[in-house]
Amino acid sequence: MVMVRCGSASALGAWMRGGGRRFVGADAAAAMPGAGMRVPAVLLAAVLGSGLGSGLGGGLFGGPFGASANAQPTTFPSPPNGTLSRSQGIDFVTIGQPGNAPWAGNGTLGDRAIGRGRVDYEYRIGRFEVTTAQWVEFMNAAYDRPANDQIPFMQLPSTWGAGGASPTAPGGRRWSVPAGNEMRPVGNISWRMAAIYCNWLHNDKSLTRDAFLTGAYNVSTFGYTGPNGDQFTDQAARSPGARYFIPTWDEWLKATHFDPNRFGQGQPGWWSFANMRETVTPIGLPPPFGTGQANAGSGSAGIPLGSYVNIMSPWGLYDTAGGMKEWTESIFFRSTLDNTRLTDGSAFDSTTLSDNIAFGGGDFPSFALGNYGFRIAAAIPSPGTLTVFVGICFVASRRRRVTP
Repeated sequence: MVMVRCGSASALGAWMRGGGRRFVGADAAAAMPGAGMRVPAVLLAAVLGSGLGSGLGGGLFGGPFGASANAQPTTFPSPPNGTLSRSQGIDFVTIGQPGNAPWAGNGTLGDRAIGRGRVDYEYRIGRFEVTTAQWVEFMNAAYDRPANDQIPFMQLPSTWGAGGASPTAPGGRRWSVPAGNEMRPVGNISWRMAAIYCNWLHNDKSLTRDAFLTGAYNVSTFGYTGPNGDQFTDQAARSPGARYFIPTWDEWLKATHFDPNRFGQGQPGWWSFANMRETVTPIGLPPPFGTGQANAGSGSAGIPLGSYVNIMSPWGLYDTAGGMKEWTESIFFRSTLDNTRLTDGSAFDSTTLSDNIAFGGGDFPSFALGNYGFRIAAAIPSPGTLTVFVGICFVASRRRRVTP
């Protein structure tokens, strides 16, 4: 098979400035972004279609994947389990079965998920990863403001489907979403940016400065300390009463791998891989362009979320394989002087081997590499505060796996 070597100077620079991202398991071999990543030439050509990306606003490999570049379903099947709801423009699935049994392992060496994944309460999680349309709304709120009122810890993404627009505030910046790009996944999201997004949603998308800085997470805690400057001081877990938040690793694992009917109706259990599989998810283009079930390893972030319309987690989550690597709230202590936030799942530029529940990774909360995204979680609202979907629903999100 002919292979094409791909790279990104900006991603490589970010990797070098930060000392390299940290991975364990299947992702370790591909830890350096843009430094010799190999993509099958046939798949790359099919994905890129007529262009090599859509410029700075579209991101690396953001081009169309065929004539109907952004064709995707407008409706999605009901999830196998869970209840659909919508709030703040986000489609959620309610994850039930409080007190489920944790993952017990399957003999995989180095399995760090053993004993994890039990959640003793109901919660909601995004059916899709954060989309370009959702992120543009947030970025406009954070950036289209006077130059002396910019929100800290924000970074501009290059992996998404947005383009520049005229700002409304002096010194501000603004973006818009070309038709068809609404469901494109978003990369270059640091854990801290994800936390600020949660604050903004918690405060009902208010444009006041405090709405970005407090709520689910206290941004004033964000920083580094220690003799090597690599021990982060960020608030460890969400504040009591947080309405929207980054899911813990246990919440993420349960939503992506636990099946309340794994061995038959009412007989729960776990799947070793994403998308209700015991082996890796086949990669490739979605129908009608191909027969793939995930875009992991394709090298293209241009495939809209939810394009693999019949491929989902036991709770109906999309793109738990492929799309972007997903942040979780949980902390992994590699040593007494080094802690990271856990990430999980494969990405558009990584192997689906990382969708194995035993494998995963983590990184510093300030890192915003091109394949870092997230899937938001939320508390169960009081009755009457959200719209419940019946039957079929729309929208998109996804991801998978890490290390405790």
